[in-house]
Amino acid sequence: MDATAVLGDLGDRASTTAFEKRLRRYESNHQTAVVLVDTKGRVVAASRTDIDVAAAALHSPLAKALRGNSVEPSQDLGHSVQPGKVIVAEPVRHGDEVIGALGSVASSAAVQRDVESHSILLICAAALALTAVGLASVPLSRWLLRPIREFDNTVHAIIDGAYDVRVRCGAGPPEMHGLADGFNRMADHLVTLLETQRAFVADASHQMRNPLTALRLRVETLETGVRPGARKQLQQAVAEIERLSTLLDQLLRLARAEVRDQSVAPVDVAEVIATRVAAWEQSAARKQITLLTPGTDGTVSACVPGHLEQILDVLIDNALHVSDADTSITIRHMVAGAYAQIQVIDEGPGMSAEDCRRALDRFWRGGKSSGHEGSGLGLAIADTLVKANGGSLRLLPTAPHGIEARVEMPLCPRAAQASQSPALVPVCSRATAD
Repeated sequence: MDATAVLGDLGDRASTTAFEKRLRRYESNHQTAVVLVDTKGRVVAASRTDIDVAAAALHSPLAKALRGNSVEPSQDLGHSVQPGKVIVAEPVRHGDEVIGALGSVASSAAVQRDVESHSILLICAAALALTAVGLASVPLSRWLLRPIREFDNTVHAIIDGAYDVRVRCGAGPPEMHGLADGFNRMADHLVTLLETQRAFVADASHQMRNPLTALRLRVETLETGVRPGARKQLQQAVAEIERLSTLLDQLLRLARAEVRDQSVAPVDVAEVIATRVAAWEQSAARKQITLLTPGTDGTVSACVPGHLEQILDVLIDNALHVSDADTSITIRHMVAGAYAQIQVIDEGPGMSAEDCRRALDRFWRGGKSSGHEGSGLGLAIADTLVKANGGSLRLLPTAPHGIEARVEMPLCPRAAQASQSPALVPVCSRATAD
């Protein structure tokens, strides 16, 4: 039974009573009062008896509905929002004729509660979904990122000299397995090439040392039997043999310096400096050059034992070659952040900034003004040794002339923690060696 049937048979009280029961059930279920009026605005049926259709809040929507205005609730016609109430009215038609109107009065608080309850349900559902996604993403992200971390660790291990480390092919998505296998084969190939190259340099240098030594001895024995005019050429030949022998020795040192699988240990920088200065004192005295060194207090660096000694030997030797008589060479050290900084400063002619940069290249011997007749490998060996320990070597022009060879080697962890300021902090004062 609908409103049209009730309005079509207004004399049938039974149908009206039955329709009112339906309205009361509707109000009970939806907390919305409903009233049915005829074309004159009289109440035909209602969900309860206290609905005042003459009140302005309900009368205006019902009057608009009786004029045939069927509107959506969001529009002005047929829809009125009063404080605490939502009122809706719709026309009841029989064919094209309006025979009445149906109005409803709902509590806005109830509607708001429904909206809030549905919103809370949606928020809870979204939160549960996000939680589920978050919980699932943690193992998923670990599974996806594990191969990347494996690649990163392997690359850094190979850089540090652990050439036998490889990526595990069973971790992560299947697509990463082929990449890991290809990376491992590439690493095997590169390591093989590197080891072959180093072995060739070391073997060739080692195998040529004995023949060169024998050749030098044979040439030197000829000195007593040659004519005086040819003696100078013989001496030049001996000098060339000596130079070639030195070059082979340095190639061997360079091949050893490039091996990075050696363990580091605490090294007292001041003690090493004092030892090497003592070893070079006689060479410096012969050229009337003074070596200025730090005192007894020292900084502990983390490096491969023996490397710092070789580095200082190269730098002091170079400084002696370019220094004139009655000059000095200063060897000092200080803390620079997390590094032990060692400076070897000469008072020679110096070099341009570009030459300072190129001087670390292999076989670079400088221009004619340098006056240095070395092999061009000394600084390259020192640079390789410094880098093998995680440090750096730079050559810097000084004023008014001269070169500062600046070495930075990592401090031991405890020494690095004790260094609070990044500024240069001298560890010991400069003094003249006896």
